[in-house]
Amino acid sequence: MKAVVQRVSRAAVRVDGQTIGEIGRGLLVLLGIGKTDTEAEMDWMIAKLLALRIFPDDAGKMNRSVTDTGGALLIVSQFTLYGVLEKGTRPSFSDAMPPADAEKFYHEFMKRLRAATTLRVEEGRFAAMMDVELVNDGPVTIVLQTVGQPSRLSLPIVGQASRLSTIAPRTTGTVVPLVPFDPSTPVEKSERHLPHWQQAGCSYFVTFRLADSLPQTKLAQWRDEQDAWLRAHPNPLTEVDRRQFHERFTNRIQHWLDQGQGSCLLRQPAVADLVESAIRHFDGQRYQLGAYVIMPNHVHLILTPLGDYNLPDILHTWQSVSAHEINKLINQSGPVWQHESFDHLIRTEEALRQFEEYIHQNPLAARLARGEYRCHNGQPGRLSHEPRNA
Repeated sequence: MKAVVQRVSRAAVRVDGQTIGEIGRGLLVLLGIGKTDTEAEMDWMIAKLLALRIFPDDAGKMNRSVTDTGGALLIVSQFTLYGVLEKGTRPSFSDAMPPADAEKFYHEFMKRLRAATTLRVEEGRFAAMMDVELVNDGPVTIVLQTVGQPSRLSLPIVGQASRLSTIAPRTTGTVVPLVPFDPSTPVEKSERHLPHWQQAGCSYFVTFRLADSLPQTKLAQWRDEQDAWLRAHPNPLTEVDRRQFHERFTNRIQHWLDQGQGSCLLRQPAVADLVESAIRHFDGQRYQLGAYVIMPNHVHLILTPLGDYNLPDILHTWQSVSAHEINKLINQSGPVWQHESFDHLIRTEEALRQFEEYIHQNPLAARLARGEYRCHNGQPGRLSHEPRNA
């Protein structure tokens, strides 16, 4: 899918001189549908439009979405976004979805968009000759395009290399900004794998997964290869080393998870409800929850621990509570979650945006249909980069 998104102070669409859609402040979206688009692209585009931060905050920075501002959306279908001019001067539209299929796809998109928000949503008329009038506020114009049925999605490369971290057994409603790594503040380091840093109050990207999400033989081979690589590449690592490790180990295991191996219990709505309830329960009290996605056999999320709460204890609580409820629901016993998780300390606002993008793209990369995943944010407000002493 393609979308030309314009921040407007007002916009209207007319057919035969009759106004059929009109909004005040909000987003005018010219929407194109490609011949290979699926429900996953549809859901990604909806989530992106509602979360796109192109409205100014109190400081005048683009930091608010149409959802945050209570604006409106005007959607106008436009197949000409798929015009191709590789040869000659007359565009070819062979990459656009055929009209009959595109009309069904468009109406389903509008249905899902309206179901996903309480904002006012107006629209043009599919396949009609339309006059579109707008006042671009800024001007601000953004072009969005789904990645087109990707075969593989990659996590952003971070300065701190990722590793498997073991969740230690537990022995014993405020919205906050992103807290990036502070080199002047003490950190806890583990040297068994690549340096794994934890710093009080910092923000993290975390992945935890079901116990049967990866075959143990494959995981053991992965660990052996990682240990051998680390022995051959002692610290300090070069940038080339970090990139090689990231692709060879971090991205590979994420790709395996996206293949949907194991029982995939989280695909069941009742089970996903339990997990979602657990991770949201103490949002704003023990941690600030950012973007998250519940995939069929794993969970990605962004969070910042609050006060004296730390990442291992938060993960332990989520897994302990949800495992008990899941076993009760499906009438079984035994481990539900793998006791190891992946976590990355988020260092910058740019890294935060990249991890958010990864979370929103993950269902698309895994070719999941609507209802097979949950992709949302924590309580109103979002993690954003601000000075530590602000």
